[in-house]
Amino acid sequence: MQSPSLVLLSDQQALTRVMDIVANNVANSSTTAFKREGIEFDTLLEQPAPGQSLSFVVDRATYRDASTGPITDTGNQLDLAIQGPGYFQVQMPDGSTGYTRAGAFQVNSEGQITTLAGLPVLSDGGAPIDIPETTTQINVSGDGFITARTDNNTNLAQIGKIGVVNFDDEQQMQPQGAGIYTTSQAPEPATKSAIVQGALEQSNVSPITEMTNLIQVQRLYEMASNLVSQENTRLNNAINELSKTTT
Repeated sequence: MQSPSLVLLSDQQALTRVMDIVANNVANSSTTAFKREGIEFDTLLEQPAPGQSLSFVVDRATYRDASTGPITDTGNQLDLAIQGPGYFQVQMPDGSTGYTRAGAFQVNSEGQITTLAGLPVLSDGGAPIDIPETTTQINVSGDGFITARTDNNTNLAQIGKIGVVNFDDEQQMQPQGAGIYTTSQAPEPATKSAIVQGALEQSNVSPITEMTNLIQVQRLYEMASNLVSQENTRLNNAINELSKTTT
């Protein structure tokens, strides 16, 4: 294959990756605490022969926009949002620790606070948080302390503290689905954040911006496809002309 076709195919591959990522952003624009993703490219310059150069597009990395999304009130006492950097800790099925900003929590049949997927939410000490059976009201302070009204609101008990942690490099965190991330980094207490009770963080995706990006990328892909088709036609014509001169 000649060099122009190689360059155009590298462009198409890059644009396909961009379309996949932008489409995923659009699909998750209403997912609680979803973080938009982007992609970075490098241009690889090669010299196949003296005086010649080719510029290939290389997919360098996918990055995550960790900025906080809008926080909206829900009124549910177990809906929690983190204002600022940080992640809630949850216990994964294999016993390891996962991290999430999706704070739509519930109390399971065993009296533990869990995610909607049933993963136990962990305290700052790394243990599941148990809610007394007679609890009628749960309060969570900005610094994560949990108090509960029990026995028909006659007693007020402090039952734990939700752990919120942060990491040196959030880009190293690996998504596991359902808003859960894992990482080999050591967590540190998140000191520059606050928990907002009765609220959820929304996706930080701007649907209008992403749809505009998707339309632009689709147009660029169509242009590249047309150029590939034109290049193939040019090569076929050249081959046909050469075959005529050799017969």
